[in-house]
Amino acid sequence: MTIDEIYKKEEISVRSYNVCKYNELYSVPDLKKYYYKNKSFEKLRNCGRKSNEELIDICNKYQDEYIENKEIEIKKEKPLKGIISNLTRVQREVINSFILVNTNSLSVRSKNAISLHLNNNLKVKNFSLRILLSDSFNVQNMKNVGARCVPEIEIYISTIEDLIFEVSQTRDEKYLNALKNKFLIQQTFDISLVPGNILESGSIFQLTEFLLNQNAFFDNTQTIIVKKALKLFKDQKELTLDEIADQVDLSRERVRQIRKLCLNDLFTKLLFVSNFNEDLFQKYSIDIESNYIEINKDILNKINQSNNTHFSREFITYILLAYLKDRFIIVGNYEDVLQLNYSNPRDRHNWKNFYIVEKELASEIDFTSLTNDISSRNSERIEESYSFNFKSYLSKFLTNNNFDNLYLLFPICEKIINEEFEIYLDLEENINFKRNTNRQVHEYSYEALEHLGKPSKVKEIFQKVKELHPNYDTEEAKIRVSMKRKNGFVPIGRKSVFGLKKWENELNDFKGGTIRDIVEEYLMQFSVPKHISNITGHVLKYRPKSNQHSILQNLKLDESGLYIFFKGSHIGLSTKKYESNFKRISVIKKTDKKSWEQRFEMLQNFVAKEERLPFSKRVPEKEIKLYRWINVQKSKINKGKLNKTKKDSLNSLLAKYPSINGKRRLNSKEKYQELISFVSNNHRLPSANKNGEENLYQFFYKQRRLFDANELDSKEQIKFIEVAKLLQYTKYENKRN
Repeated sequence: MTIDEIYKKEEISVRSYNVCKYNELYSVPDLKKYYYKNKSFEKLRNCGRKSNEELIDICNKYQDEYIENKEIEIKKEKPLKGIISNLTRVQREVINSFILVNTNSLSVRSKNAISLHLNNNLKVKNFSLRILLSDSFNVQNMKNVGARCVPEIEIYISTIEDLIFEVSQTRDEKYLNALKNKFLIQQTFDISLVPGNILESGSIFQLTEFLLNQNAFFDNTQTIIVKKALKLFKDQKELTLDEIADQVDLSRERVRQIRKLCLNDLFTKLLFVSNFNEDLFQKYSIDIESNYIEINKDILNKINQSNNTHFSREFITYILLAYLKDRFIIVGNYEDVLQLNYSNPRDRHNWKNFYIVEKELASEIDFTSLTNDISSRNSERIEESYSFNFKSYLSKFLTNNNFDNLYLLFPICEKIINEEFEIYLDLEENINFKRNTNRQVHEYSYEALEHLGKPSKVKEIFQKVKELHPNYDTEEAKIRVSMKRKNGFVPIGRKSVFGLKKWENELNDFKGGTIRDIVEEYLMQFSVPKHISNITGHVLKYRPKSNQHSILQNLKLDESGLYIFFKGSHIGLSTKKYESNFKRISVIKKTDKKSWEQRFEMLQNFVAKEERLPFSKRVPEKEIKLYRWINVQKSKINKGKLNKTKKDSLNSLLAKYPSINGKRRLNSKEKYQELISFVSNNHRLPSANKNGEENLYQFFYKQRRLFDANELDSKEQIKFIEVAKLLQYTKYENKRN
C-alpha cells in the first residue's frame, strides 16, 4: 500500500501526506521500518503531534504487511552473514583498515561509544556480530550516545556495511591491496589523498618518497633538514650545518640537534613500509632468499628508473632493511653512512656503506670488531708490508666458533673489505697490509697535542711536531689549517688555541668551543632561565681567566638572537619556552646605533676632510669604527647582501682613493731613511731574528706587501724602488769583490 493510495482513501491528512513525501516515506513498509527503528515520527521535519498519531495508526492498521516485510528484511540479513563468513584474508584486512580509519574520523563522543560497544575490538567479525547482525542493536540504545551522535553513527555504520558489500564483490588482489594501502596510510598519517599509482603498485620506494614529501615522517622544517643533511639522494650536494642553518633560519647547533633526532627516528618511521607487499625479485632482481643482499649499480638504477625516484644507494639499502627487518639485519653504522659532513670518531672504523645480511648468519661473526681491527691496522705506521690468510683471519672474529659458516661468511666479508678499505685479496686469498709511512698533517698535530697534554697555541703545537719529527717538512700555517673539528680538534675561544675533542670526556675541567658555546650547552639542560652567577660559575670551570662582566657582555654582543635576557639577571635561550613568571627584558639598549645612510655620510665627511680612507690603528676610535664599517660593507657586497643603490654609492666613493691595509703608516719618510742607511752600511736587509733589527724588518716587509698590492702612494713607491735598487747594487758589488 503506497502513501498516495492511503491519502486517496482519506486515511491521513494533507499535512501527514506532505511529511511522508518530504522525508521519502513512500509506502507502508517505509513507515513501518522507520517506526520500528525510531518508535515515533516526531523527529520528522514538520511532523506535529496529530500527524504523528495518524502515522502510528497507519502502522498499527497494516501490521500484517509490516510483519511480512520484516521477514523479508531478516532474509536479507542472512546473505550479509554469509558474505562476512566467506571473506578472504585480504578482504578482511581491507575492511578492518576501513573500520579503523572511519572510527578514528568520528567525533570523540561517537568514537568512544563505538569503542565501548565493541570492547575496543574493531575487527570485521566482531563489528558484524555486535552491530550489523544483531537483532537487538539500536543506535539510540547505545551507552553514552546522545541525540546529536545518532545520525553520525548511523551514517558510519551504513558506510561500513556498503564497503563490505563492495569488497565482497571482487577478489582482485591488486584492487583490494590498493584499498588496503589507502586505508593503512590514512589511519597512520592522516593523509586523505594518496595517488593511485602508489596504491596500485605498492612500491615501498614510491611510498617513501611520497611520505617524505608530504611531511608524514617529520614536520616541514625537519623534513628540509633531513633532505639536506642526510645522504638520501644520488649526487647530492654536500652542505655544511651552517649553510643549512641559513636556509631554515635556525642556529647551527639547532640544525645539528634536529639532524640527530630525525636520524635516530628515521628507521622507526620507515618500518611502516613493511606493511606493504612488493615482489622485489620480479621487479628488481633482488633475491631475498639469499644470505646477503647487495644493491649494485644495476639494481640501484632499476629501482630509481621504475619508480621515478632519485634515491642514493645508502638510502635504498636502509629502506630495504626496514622492509625486510624480520629476516635481515644491517651491517654498518647508520650515523657514518647517512650523514653528510659528519665528524667521525677516531677510535673505530668509519663506515662508507650498508650491508644487508641474514640475521642468523650475521650473529655468527663480529663485523664491528673485524672492521675496527682492519681500520686500526691501516691507520698504524706500517714500515714493511705484511699479509696473512683471510679465512684464518676471519676465524678470530667468530662469535660461536662455528667454523662451518666460514664458507658463507667469506664472500660477504670480502665484499665489505673491498668497499670499505679498497683492500683486495691476492690469488692465494691473503689479505695484504701495504707499507704506509705517509701521515696526514692533522695526525702529526693530533700526536703533538697528545704529548703536550693540554690546550695549546698553534705555535706550541708546531714546535712540538718539529721536536717529535725533526725531518718532517711542514709550516705553522699548515698545522693551523689541519686542526679541524672533523679531525678530532676543538678550538678554545678565538685565540688560536686548540685542544682534543676526546678531552671533553676524559677531563673534568675541559670543554672546547667559545664561551657562547659553553653557555648554550649549559642552558640547554634546564627548563628555566639561569642567573648570570650560575652561568659564570659553570663557564669558569673551563675558562678560569674570564669573569662575570666579560661573559655577560659576550652574550649581549651575540647577533644570532639565541640568548634572551630576563629581569633579575637571568638568561635563557630563544629556542626554549619558559614560564610566564620570568619577565623578559624586551629591549637591550645599544649605544651609537646609526643607520647605513648616517654611517655613509660620516665616511663622506671624513674623506672630504682627510683626503684618504680611515685607518685601523693608532687613530681615534671614531676612525677605527669607520674602518670596520667599510670592511663589513665590503663583506656584504661579496655575499650579495647589500642592495644595488648602497653598493654603487660605496664603490663610487672608494674608487676615488687608493686601497689601504688599514694600518696607519706614520713616519714612513724617517723609516725609509733608516732603512736606506742600514742597507748601505750592512749590504743586506734587516733580519727578523736579530736584536734591534725586528722593527725595521717589519717595516720593510709591510712596505713590500703594499708595493706588490699597488697600495703605496707615489712618494712611498719612489722610496721603495730606491731601496730595491740599492739592494741590487750592494749584491752586485758583493759579487765583484
